[in-house]
Amino acid sequence: MHLIDGIVDGFIMTVGITPPTPEKKRAASIFIASGLFGTVFAVMGFLGFMVHQIFAR
Repeated sequence: MHLIDGIVDGFIMTVGITPPTPEKKRAASIFIASGLFGTVFAVMGFLGFMVHQIFAR
């Protein structure tokens, strides 16, 4: 979980989001990490689909 916390902390500091309180840090980490990783997987899936469509012809 330390790696994910580091990624989330970096995202929070880069984007300028107000850091969560210590009581809400775990929930915020899960929410932000799921959004970040979900976006990465969606883009990878879209690119895979596009590559498949291009080379299937």
